Amino acid sequence: MNHAIDFQSTRYQLLTITPRKKTLHNQLFRVESGKLLLKLGKNEYVYNAGDTFWLPFDCLSSLTVLPGSVLTTIKFSVRLHDNFPFQAGSVLLSPLATAILDRLLSNDNKTYEKELLRVLRQDAVSFRPKLKQDQESLLISQWTPHSTAMTGELALVLRLREARKLKLSGASTDVICDRLFAGDIKQLQQLSLSLLGETM
Repeated sequence: MNHAIDFQSTRYQLLTITPRKKTLHNQLFRVESGKLLLKLGKNEYVYNAGDTFWLPFDCLSSLTVLPGSVLTTIKFSVRLHDNFPFQAGSVLLSPLATAILDRLLSNDNKTYEKELLRVLRQDAVSFRPKLKQDQESLLISQWTPHSTAMTGELALVLRLREARKLKLSGASTDVICDRLFAGDIKQLQQLSLSLLGETM
């Protein structure tokens, strides 16, 4: 990170799962489209298009970004001595902060980017992040591979995320297939290829 404040907007074509680790910056996220899951401790929090959340420096977390999602991220360097919030969670943006993010997104030639980020930095000090679990977040936090409470794309994403976790911990593809896909290797590989961009 070369600057004290860094702005980035990213489109995620594939399912993206970040490793669970401590954050190196104070960070503001806004979901422009799609959906992502934030894991803090044993709980997961769902954020949809239009939602904004804050992750403070040194916060142990993991993100699962669903395919097709667009995420705006503002990183504030630890070199800044502002009194940023220490709590992670949802943030209700002021009209000013919302307008700045909208302008940054439409600002192709980077005009006034530094000035806009400087104002956003001042506004970020007044953020009051709150962690709250809605029904969907609770279902995801309590999800197990044999759970029937969730269906559709999200259920497939959770199953594939679990498969990836098992693969990274050394389980064979056959074991993963038997445990999570009732032995259907074709389904596992098709799902892996379409969501992760590679077979397992």
